Amino acid sequence: MEIVKEIEVKDAIEKGFALIDVRTKKEFDEFHIPGAVNVPLFSEEEKEKISKVYYERGEKEARIFALELVSPRLSEIVRKIKEIKDREKKVAVYCWRGGMRSLAVASICNLCGVYVFRLKGGYRAFRRYVLEEIEKLVSDKEFIVIYGPTGVGKTRILRKLKEEGFPVLDLEGLAGHRGSVFGGIGLKQPSQKMFDSLLWLELKRLESQPFVVVEGESRKIGNIHLPEPVWRKLIEGRRILVELPLEERVRISMEDYGVGDFSISVYLDALKRIKKILGDKKYSEIKELIEDGKFEEAVRELMVNYYDKLYAKSTPPPHTTIKAENFNEAYKRIKDVLREYI
Repeated sequence: MEIVKEIEVKDAIEKGFALIDVRTKKEFDEFHIPGAVNVPLFSEEEKEKISKVYYERGEKEARIFALELVSPRLSEIVRKIKEIKDREKKVAVYCWRGGMRSLAVASICNLCGVYVFRLKGGYRAFRRYVLEEIEKLVSDKEFIVIYGPTGVGKTRILRKLKEEGFPVLDLEGLAGHRGSVFGGIGLKQPSQKMFDSLLWLELKRLESQPFVVVEGESRKIGNIHLPEPVWRKLIEGRRILVELPLEERVRISMEDYGVGDFSISVYLDALKRIKKILGDKKYSEIKELIEDGKFEEAVRELMVNYYDKLYAKSTPPPHTTIKAENFNEAYKRIKDVLREYI
């Protein structure tokens, strides 16, 4: 008799299965299938102890030891899954690669009359599915890419467009990073696997749209690498360059980066990373401005002596250039351009 039935990742997603991740909380927090619920079979400490027994005494002894550890909690685990099953009806459990943890949980649940499926291949199979799906989802999608030097409010533009119903893909928002040397301040990046999953989810949301609006990015956003199909679409996209006066850009950067909201040491740590590019003299000047709390002057100096030079070298030729006196004017003209695609 087949105690546990398996279901393919594609089928589980398309049929609306609720997914239960039985890995440790630490593993779950690092990456998981979006929308999944964590009902861990073991704690991180227990998992390490089991691994130690496995390497020292073999697989059979490790399984017996694992059973001894988890036995007192089995009824609690089954009850938690039953609550989800009663609410969601269709449930599948998974671990890293469809191994012993998901098999054990699914088996004990089914023996108790709480019938659940096991996700075939576990999270690893889901990751393969996601990477394949990302490529399919962008294959016929046109990318309209907003470029512009630091401070023109590219992220601000995307978020306002999204509020107004335009199809927007906010890569920096998903990556938890603003894409510059100071871009990680006050933010936390997900793991690469979690980023790819969130990206897939956003692309699914935009599946019916003929185009998406994105911000011009390098291949790497902080520690996150853009998947090759997305990067390829981005560099092949329709490019809109936004230009604003320096003082307007300084104002926007002060607001969007929350300049002055964090300790001076945070800014100085980031500044050290570009010391060689700035040169000793300019680095010392900007460092002194930051130490004196003259943030607006420091931002202006960084734009002129670092960001603008870097951007001039890395920005591809635009298809459309929008020169405006302020953000609101630029935003209105961007919307006029985008309406041509609707």
